[in-house]
Amino acid sequence: MNDFRKIIFLFCSCITVSTSGFSGVRINRHYDFARQQQSKLQSVAVPISELEKDLTPAERSVTSVVRSCGPAVAYVTSVVSGPTTNSNKKNKSLPPGRSLGSGSGFQVSTDGYVCTNYHVIERAYTAQQTLSNLNKLLDQIAGNATKIFPESIVDSVQSNIKNALNNNTDQSNELFATVYVRINSDTKYEKCRIVDVMPDLDLAVLKKIVVEEDDDSSSSTSSPTTDDKGTVSFGSSSNLLVGQSVVAIGNPFGLDKTVTTGVVSAVNREFRAGTARTPANTPIRNCIQTDAAINPGNSGGPLLNLKGEVVGINTAIITTSGSNAGIGFAVPADQLKPVMDDIIRTDRVAKGERKDRGYLGISVLKQTVGGGDESTSSSTARMMINAITSVDPGSPAEQAGLMPIKVQPNGSVEYGDCIVAVSGNEVSSLQELQSELDSRVSGEQISLTVQDSSTGEKRVVYVTLGEQRR
Repeated sequence: MNDFRKIIFLFCSCITVSTSGFSGVRINRHYDFARQQQSKLQSVAVPISELEKDLTPAERSVTSVVRSCGPAVAYVTSVVSGPTTNSNKKNKSLPPGRSLGSGSGFQVSTDGYVCTNYHVIERAYTAQQTLSNLNKLLDQIAGNATKIFPESIVDSVQSNIKNALNNNTDQSNELFATVYVRINSDTKYEKCRIVDVMPDLDLAVLKKIVVEEDDDSSSSTSSPTTDDKGTVSFGSSSNLLVGQSVVAIGNPFGLDKTVTTGVVSAVNREFRAGTARTPANTPIRNCIQTDAAINPGNSGGPLLNLKGEVVGINTAIITTSGSNAGIGFAVPADQLKPVMDDIIRTDRVAKGERKDRGYLGISVLKQTVGGGDESTSSSTARMMINAITSVDPGSPAEQAGLMPIKVQPNGSVEYGDCIVAVSGNEVSSLQELQSELDSRVSGEQISLTVQDSSTGEKRVVYVTLGEQRR
């Protein structure tokens, strides 16, 4: 009887194994079929033109801006050593540590310079400055102490104090504040150094660095990074019209790659860029008011025209609830760009990445005489664009024979030269002239095409730019 039961048990076991094996084959076949179908679906690429064919021209303009500028927008955050905050715990991709705030930014050069608002990284900047000031103070104290105590003892005490500061993990002393950025076209956070700030314009310029791990040791070295993931360029904010369409891209409430649209609600607004920590006394003038949705986290992101040019940096809102109420403000690009360019240029010179900007030694008329009236018979009134008003003594401009406007003792005006081209590149405005000269370095020889404001005669002079006078 027992043998019969064993035979029945073995028979049932064989059937079960065979059935399960057969089912496994069927399941695997279905799985393989599903994967084949999925791969076929993934390989289908739909052209953008096909997706946009049913969109209105206005919608296509917005989607074009998002495609071209979106990849260069950044998520900016700063942390300090200590227990990870709740927001960072929820998002494992965020850098570990206690959050000091976050916002938006955008990449302005392929070598990793990023613009954002000062108030986005204010706490990190303050912490870093505090540590830097403490180290300077220690150096001063040590220098004075060597007059009383042996130098070896002073150096030992100073070294121990600095090591204690640099290893401090007390949460109340934000001494290990680090700024990170993640460009929208990337998936990882990269460390940044704060190049410089301009609180009165609520501007901060960051520079991405890459940490290269040494295979033979745990040490790491920092070096400049080159990024070809996209940049955005600046346009003119002075040409904006009320009612003109604008696009804001940023990370409100941590929701990255968020796009909102609106119009220029008003121009030439004025507000102060101060915060509760560092109130600003200087108001920012000519600010752009927009109804494009701007919320906490949008700060530092670009406000773009439909050409994809940055016309402002989103910086503040007026609200009673803490969220968007349709009244947002952006710092105008025309005020930001010269400051940003100067910060980046100075940093590159300091790091030895380029020579200093060349020195020509002239002042130029900001506005044309006669209002640019083409109907006037006076050639002087028509040809005063980029007119030279003064030439520095002993400058390269004086050596090249450039002539400024002169007022004679009898009150008559002797008109001088106007610059119409730099190294063959025509310059029809002061902005274009500044852009051309800013790109030239000391020691570089350039050609200037100048026009006599009185006679209209043109000539070419060659100038070797000097070093900037400090």
